[in-house]
Amino acid sequence: MVKRASRVGLFIAFGMAAAPAMATNGYFLHGYGAASEAMGGVGYALPQDALAPAANPAGITLLDDRFDIGVDWFTPRRGATIYGNNSIAPLVNSGSVLGGGGNLTGPTANGSYNGDRKTNAYIPSMGYATPINERLSFAIAMYGNGGLQTDYRNNPFAAFQLKGTPRNAGVDLEQLFVAPTLALRLTDHQSLGVSLDIVYQQFKAWGLQAFALDGYPTAQAPIVGPFSVAPDKVTDRGPDHSFGLGYRVGYLAEPFDGFTIGGSYQPKTHMKRFSRYAGLFAGHGVFDVPENYGGGVAYRWRKLLVLSTDVQRINYSKVSSVGTPLQPFVNGVKLGADGGPGFGWRDMTIYKFGAAVQVASPVLLRFGYSYGRQPIPDDQTLFNILAPGVIEHHWTAGAQIDLGHGYALNLSYLYAPEHTVYGHNSIPNGTVLDLPPKNFGGGEANIHLKEQTVGIALTVHLD
Repeated sequence: MVKRASRVGLFIAFGMAAAPAMATNGYFLHGYGAASEAMGGVGYALPQDALAPAANPAGITLLDDRFDIGVDWFTPRRGATIYGNNSIAPLVNSGSVLGGGGNLTGPTANGSYNGDRKTNAYIPSMGYATPINERLSFAIAMYGNGGLQTDYRNNPFAAFQLKGTPRNAGVDLEQLFVAPTLALRLTDHQSLGVSLDIVYQQFKAWGLQAFALDGYPTAQAPIVGPFSVAPDKVTDRGPDHSFGLGYRVGYLAEPFDGFTIGGSYQPKTHMKRFSRYAGLFAGHGVFDVPENYGGGVAYRWRKLLVLSTDVQRINYSKVSSVGTPLQPFVNGVKLGADGGPGFGWRDMTIYKFGAAVQVASPVLLRFGYSYGRQPIPDDQTLFNILAPGVIEHHWTAGAQIDLGHGYALNLSYLYAPEHTVYGHNSIPNGTVLDLPPKNFGGGEANIHLKEQTVGIALTVHLD
């Protein structure tokens, strides 16, 4: 018992020091742990390592006494293109819109923008699982649930700002879960499990002065705005932190030998507000973890072949800062307000398929694929230049190599081909007399993303 306590203490210390990065199904990871990642992210009915609580807490009843630790090298390529824009901000500043001098031409937001100023991210994961007795099992898992990261060297929103906009712009959201878990065998073929989710978030934004303006004071134009309930808490406030507590409950059954079915449910996790960004996120800085749930089946044939499939649902639309569209901003609702504008994301349904084949005594090969319709509507691409979570297809592969003496090496690879969302009515364009936010000069914003991930993990069997 002393050894177990010391392992858990070391685990928590390491976990809280680590930080996750960007993800793929919207801003959730496609899978958790190298084994799941190599099989398209399946896991509801197929616990393979001590990261199982991230998908289904009940799965730990099928695990031995083990420790898994790994890291993913994540290389996204993201960016945007704006065309057909005639920025209104310089026109207002010169007085052209309201009868002053000048003409209806000037700097615009048109151009191609590369969000890859930061090109690499590293996502750690770690899990420990142990049977307490024949019926009860314990585990603790640490994993990056996901996040968003962009850094544009050339600010896509510079043309919407009168002056003083920094050259670069971007956001960085990170989510870390620590999940102590208990699971009980209800019968020899049924298990129920629950995880306490201790959630940590970190966020920062920079270069978004165009959305924090107090107005346009000129001789011809009245002051319009402010555009936020807290214009001094929209951008460039440095890192902010948020904590929350939630849970996940799961069920696993083996109706007949080799066949398992399972599922889990995680309600929306309420997080402490990002106080430094109370003027950016709806609800004065609220950024909760969305409700998600799913189920799956798996079949093992003679320890030579494993097949599994999952369906997962992520309800982004129920988190106002994520699901509310930009339209309220155009209608005069301020950033940061209750019911204020957000990123306009839809809910996602993801379909996952995985297979594993024992090709030789020490080597198991894994393959997988997943698909989910990306969550960003084509009229919401302007604000989502900051968060182009538009990946739909994931192709995965990997291997497990038995090293002997209770050790195993797991490798995973993910390729997500580039996907582009082409904007349609994506940049507000009112009449010539309209000022932002009703009019940002029209045109369209296209956003794109592609990804590759290489993962490595070490398994240590502690029996």
